[in-house]
Order: sequence, then structure tokens, then C-alpha cells
Amino acid sequence: MTDQAIDQTLEQQGNTPRATWPFGGDHVMQATARMKPAHRDAVRWFFFHCIEQDLTMDDASRAIHYDRTTIYRVCRGEYKADLAKVVDAIRSWKKICEQRVGIIASTFVETATARKIWKVCDAAVAYNSIAFIFGDSQIGKTWALEEYARRHNHGQTRYIRMAASSGTQLMMKLLAEACGFSSRGCFENLRSRVLKALDENTLVIVDELHLAFFTYHKQARLSCLEVLRELHDRTKCPMVLCGTNVASEEINRGPQKEYLEQLRRRGVFKLQLPKYATQSDLNAIAKSFGLAAPDGDAAELVKQIIRANGLKAYVSYLQAANRMAANTKKTISWKHFIQAHDVIAKLSAA
Repeated sequence: MTDQAIDQTLEQQGNTPRATWPFGGDHVMQATARMKPAHRDAVRWFFFHCIEQDLTMDDASRAIHYDRTTIYRVCRGEYKADLAKVVDAIRSWKKICEQRVGIIASTFVETATARKIWKVCDAAVAYNSIAFIFGDSQIGKTWALEEYARRHNHGQTRYIRMAASSGTQLMMKLLAEACGFSSRGCFENLRSRVLKALDENTLVIVDELHLAFFTYHKQARLSCLEVLRELHDRTKCPMVLCGTNVASEEINRGPQKEYLEQLRRRGVFKLQLPKYATQSDLNAIAKSFGLAAPDGDAAELVKQIIRANGLKAYVSYLQAANRMAANTKKTISWKHFIQAHDVIAKLSAA
């Protein structure tokens, strides 16, 4: 395609960022598969970062100081000039982006549970295997997986969170969006494109897996999991399937366990998490707020919160306590935590 033809193609695109990229993530994955690994990873990062940040091709052009025609050819694997120079420009911009992320870093706290979850993710990647992570709700599974995906993002990780009453169509739409292309289209077309967008270097994380078992259509429960197995089998992509113990019970001992035998056997790595967040995790989170391990009334209150509402509520109370201390220009203490809990409890009872 000539430069003029490329420009005409780009001008015909819509106004939305995704529309201004005349190809999807599946095309980029296929086009970069034959590149040197270092070049491949840089170009994939570049494309998926732009898509996830809602950046147009014009934005991307300004960011790396190359014109849209060059970007088009690079992402399509058609660039005949010195690709290494473009990759250097991408890497320079990536450093700037990472510095910005560091400045506005999330409140994530690296806990022992998070490290266990990350090791399972790393193992799935190393062995191109399926891994299972099970545990009760509100113990930090999603928190850790989202952070893992953020640290290994843009061409390396596809994270989706299963929707309530998910069927195969909705699940495939979520996968399509995670793979960097439009979710519009029939199931078969989306599946075909998702298959092209995955390879042995791409980790797929499916969170909230238990929601697949809450659909009213029993066949959909099997279909969702069988589609995931097929994606793994055909692309060799590593995969992490995470859900509550409901998913574990259904897969290992449920009425349809025989039909799920193939999936279960592919799960080389299995992590079963404890019922409640561990004291080590709680102390690590408290430390991030400048607090030592709680004792006395505070320790008992923390225990009650964790057993009744889980980790998210615990963090919310710590944040409220931190604001309360800041408003009075004092250093946060466990007394602020108790006071914050009492205030929120009164508001909830009103």
C-alpha cells in the first residue's frame, strides 16, 4: 500500500480513538509474530498502550515523533526502513509513561498473598499452562491480579473480569476488547479474531470465574469453560483462571465435573487461598498507612471487620482513619481507625 493510500485509509476512520486505528490487536499480534522478540514486544506495547489510553494515531505520532504512515507500517509489519530506530523511539516514550505511572501510583500494597498469586501467574507463563486460583471473596485476589496485569501489560497480559450471568457471547466480547479490537460482531467472528490475537507469549487472566456458574442456562456454564480450554489448546497461551470456592467446588466436585475433566487436567498449578486475609497481609497494609500491628481493642475490631466484610472494608476504614487524622493535623493511630469505624457504623444505622 502506498503512503497516499495509507493516508486516505486513515482519513476515512471515525473520530473515536479505536476507530482511528485501521486494524485491531489481532492484526498487530499476527504482524509482529515474526519480528525479533525485543522489537515484537516494543511494538505490541506501543499499540496496546495507545488503545488502552484512548490515544489516536495522531497522538501516537506526536509521542514518538514519527508520522502516521510509519506507525501504520510498523504495526502492520510492513516497515522496510530501520525498525530499530522506531523501536528506540518507542522505548524512550515508554520510559516517560512508566515514570508518570510511578508518580500517580495506585495504593496497591504488596502482600504475601499477592506474591503467591504472582508466582502462580509466572509459573503459568513459564510452562504455557493453565493455572487455577481459588479463595473466598474479599481476600485480595482481584487486587493482586489487576496489579500483575498492570505490571505486565500492553501485549503481554489480557485481563478480563467475568460478568454476571456470563454466556459465551458476552465472555468473547470481553476477550475481544481486551485483545484490542471492537466487540461488535457474531460469536464465531470474534472467536476467530481472538484466536489470532493470542499466542504462547500472551497471558490470559480470567477473574471472577465463579460467575460463569450463576447463569440461568446450564449449558452456558460448560460452554464458557470449554471455550477457554479451546483458546488455550489452539494458541498455547498461558492462562490463569481465578474465582471463589464456588468455582472450585463446581469444577472439582460439581454435577458437571466429568465434562470439565479436560480443563481440570490442564490446570497444572492450583493455588487455594485461606478463608480470610492473613495477619501478615493485614500488617503489611497497616504499615503502608504508617501503623504498627494492632493490639487490644483495635486488633479485635480488625478481626471482626475481616470476618464480616473482608479486605476491602478494612482498607476503606484505614483510608477513613487517615483522612480523619489529616483533618486534625495528627499522625494516624489505631484510635483514629476505631473512631472512623464508629462514625461509619452510625451513618449506616441512620
